[in-house]
Amino acid sequence: MMDVILHPNFVNNQRIYLSYSKPKSDNPGYATTAVFSGVIEDNAIKNGKDIFVAAPYLKTHVHYGCRMIFDKYGFLFVAVGERGRRDDNPQNLDNDLCKIHRFNDDGTVPADNPFYNTPNARISIYSYGHRNPQGLCYNPVTDKLYNNEHGPRGGDEVNLVEAGRNYGWPVITYGINYIGTKITDLTHHEGMEQPIRYWVPSIATCGMEIVTSDKYPAWKGNILSGSLKYNYMHRDVFDENDKFSKEEKLFPNIGRMRSIEQCADGYIYFVLEEPGRIYRVVPI
Repeated sequence: MMDVILHPNFVNNQRIYLSYSKPKSDNPGYATTAVFSGVIEDNAIKNGKDIFVAAPYLKTHVHYGCRMIFDKYGFLFVAVGERGRRDDNPQNLDNDLCKIHRFNDDGTVPADNPFYNTPNARISIYSYGHRNPQGLCYNPVTDKLYNNEHGPRGGDEVNLVEAGRNYGWPVITYGINYIGTKITDLTHHEGMEQPIRYWVPSIATCGMEIVTSDKYPAWKGNILSGSLKYNYMHRDVFDENDKFSKEEKLFPNIGRMRSIEQCADGYIYFVLEEPGRIYRVVPI
């Protein structure tokens, strides 16, 4: 299992969404990213089913992506990684991999999606050219969606995600192969979006939240990202035009940070692995 989110009207409908790595039923050596949804009743999930199964299934076991988030209109966004197949999938619209998808809450596809009427395109695609998205956050005040994603060796990114845009992988990147060789000579290309910030070296970003709570007035509008590699939380400050201005490293050496959430009580919570713990951030 990967991500867990609640329906925006969970108080009334008790609907939950889980993303997970799904093995192929007739060939368990293959797997893909899937989203399951059901209703919590009597402390169990009932009437559940997969509402999205990314195509194609692959034998690789990396870069599933998996993050989910709702916007204020009730649309569900799902991020899927390129599964380690950078030359096959990111720039092609005929597959679900390396994309951010947009759905209605039941898994059907809105007719105003950017590629809904594009021949041979997967109609749920909202943006493409992503490598391995590990965070999604949404600002309901500005109606802006952001993601963070793993680059290769260097080139982890934060992106402002907009409908129909191409985020460039692997044509452009600020990273190199893990063995030190070049992936591309390009960091910019016409028709491809630049990240609003990137890290070299990579921090192995994971989990993401934008602060909108009044409990943290000095952080309002800031984006928080976890670091798996360096075991801390990263706070990024952007201006109203999403131009990066400054950063702060929080909770150094606390552990591998997987998830960051601002919950209904207004507090920020984050989840660690090794050790497996949940923390609440309390202003002082």
